[in-house]
Amino acid sequence: MLCDQYREKPALCVDYTGKGFLQRLKKITPKSELLIKAVNKKPGGKVLDMTAGLGLDAFVLAAYGHRVVMVERSRVVYLLVKDGLRRAAEQSALKSIVARLELVHGDSTVLSSLFGAGLPERFDVAMIDPMFDTRKKSALPVGAMQMLQGFLGSGADLQPFFDAARDAGVPRTVVKRPRLDRYQLSRGERPVYQLMGRSHRWDIFFNHS
Repeated sequence: MLCDQYREKPALCVDYTGKGFLQRLKKITPKSELLIKAVNKKPGGKVLDMTAGLGLDAFVLAAYGHRVVMVERSRVVYLLVKDGLRRAAEQSALKSIVARLELVHGDSTVLSSLFGAGLPERFDVAMIDPMFDTRKKSALPVGAMQMLQGFLGSGADLQPFFDAARDAGVPRTVVKRPRLDRYQLSRGERPVYQLMGRSHRWDIFFNHS
């Protein structure tokens, strides 16, 4: 198992085979997972995860039946996720899920640097989950969140991701934010609607290039 030590904090590893996460995967439905409802596609949709992080949301989408291209700009986090996917693929129950995931290292705000002149395929949805501040509620323990922020930073400007998805012709973008967050895109676009969870929400945009 590949892990990274961050100062005095516990080692940060990516593991999709934990008992709690496996139980979650067995119960995935649009009703139980707000993200699936936000993507709003039957199994078989194509999703561009522009801020992969530890890949948990992408893994949930793949377990539901979607194909997901995960883009991660941090080399360290990319390697941790790559190792987690490798080990998950060794589990017979997870092998088909991992087969629907593709991990790419790079900057998703400059898609041409990843895919050349154009995307290799048409994506149905772009997903943006920028790093929350540590004071915000998160599914991750505080220590893990602090380590991720050490690699990725926090409070990223959402507009470059949104613009890249729109310019690439992705018709729908979903953005994850803390439930009461009041961010605004610098160009003034507003979500068509929002899906509210207990600690976070998904903002849904329809893109027009």
